Amino acid sequence: MARTELIIAFKNEINKYLGLPYFKNAGKYKNHGSNAYVGKGDAKEIALATIELANKENIKLLDLSTKQIYNFQKKHHLGIDCSGLACHLLTYYGSLINKKVILNPRNTSADMLTSPPLSSRIDPELIESGDLVRQKNGAHVVIIIDKHKDTITYVDSSFANRGVKQGAIKYPDPEFFKDGVFRLNQLI
Repeated sequence: MARTELIIAFKNEINKYLGLPYFKNAGKYKNHGSNAYVGKGDAKEIALATIELANKENIKLLDLSTKQIYNFQKKHHLGIDCSGLACHLLTYYGSLINKKVILNPRNTSADMLTSPPLSSRIDPELIESGDLVRQKNGAHVVIIIDKHKDTITYVDSSFANRGVKQGAIKYPDPEFFKDGVFRLNQLI
């Protein structure tokens, strides 16, 4: 797959997650059967859980604004945390480049994703799509979408951003990269 096609396909997958609420399970819902209720569901699982709950409550999602759907999901503890997002996007990205990435979002934290044996530290100058930026001493992870000249686009899910958002920074930004850049060993 050509690089341009690769980035387009990756961005299309990312678009499925944009706007989902941030949800970090603090243990209260840990034994719920669905990943959608523990901050680890993929976009489809979260969408299906949202539809199921709306139907139970006789709510027509098509009549709701984007903000109302977001609030409905938050109220019902539907969303995704940074490591859940990274696991799903890295698995998808691996499939695009013919690499099998096996990550269990329920058992993989941001710290684990950016530590051996799952990943290796790389020089920030070598950053490319699918790489991870470790932040907050391993409590947060950002996924790189693309680097074009001195602009790096990324996606993450955080409480501060109110969910899954895409962002961009100018390279180099020492504060952004201070905890390191990592590449999943399964993608090397």
